[in-house]
Amino acid sequence: MKPDAFLACHSLFTREELVAALKGRRPATIDAHLARWRRQGRIERVKNGLYVRRDREGVGAHRPLPDFIALASRMAPDAVVAYHTALEAHGCAQSLFDRLTFVSWTRTKPVEFMGRRLTPVRPRAPLFEKYGAEAWVERLDRSGLEVRVTNLERTTVDVLDRPSLSGGIEEVWRSLAGLPAVDPEALLNYVRVLDNRTLAARVGYFLEMRREDLAIPASVLEELQSLVPNHPVHLDRALGGRLNSNWRLIVPDELIEEHQKGDV
Repeated sequence: MKPDAFLACHSLFTREELVAALKGRRPATIDAHLARWRRQGRIERVKNGLYVRRDREGVGAHRPLPDFIALASRMAPDAVVAYHTALEAHGCAQSLFDRLTFVSWTRTKPVEFMGRRLTPVRPRAPLFEKYGAEAWVERLDRSGLEVRVTNLERTTVDVLDRPSLSGGIEEVWRSLAGLPAVDPEALLNYVRVLDNRTLAARVGYFLEMRREDLAIPASVLEELQSLVPNHPVHLDRALGGRLNSNWRLIVPDELIEEHQKGDV
């Protein structure tokens, strides 16, 4: 492939992707193409080795924006879009955020780019120890760009595990109301791997509230109930709430009231 043909086909790309497309070209030649494109204003560097194409149409406020979700998935060789950004990728997020989150075991720093913050988070250690970096990950197509993203089951558990990375528990709860379906067994297996009793209580309570529309088997709820802590824990300590004795979980009044109105 010719260099300019590659650029015409890629709205964002890594240096590694350019090297793979221009097979046999010397590193100095690759760097020369990148330098020329930057001088011409045809690309912009997000970070070392990661670039977006600057399309000629549109200037200033009218300039086309890159796909930031796809960009987050290329922030490291093993980057996977996660937490609230995964909710956005799956079309479930209640709100859109300027902060985009990806998980990675590669040492990488947050990057500010065009008003967005691309933030790395380390995955939970038990997951990597038992399964490596590819577990509960799927690939989505976004206008021809392949994006690695945590699947719906892992995303559901992750945002309940760390609501602070997903806009807080109220944003999480309303976003999860848009879940079309999940595989209950896959979700349960992920909770088992993380081996956290507070998390088991949060996930169990959520699934019980959505039991009918997500077709959650009684056996899944029973196993999650066997994993809950011996003492009450909070869904969100700052919000307080009332104790659900079934799950030993203190649930904010706002979420209880929403459920009573028929909204999870």
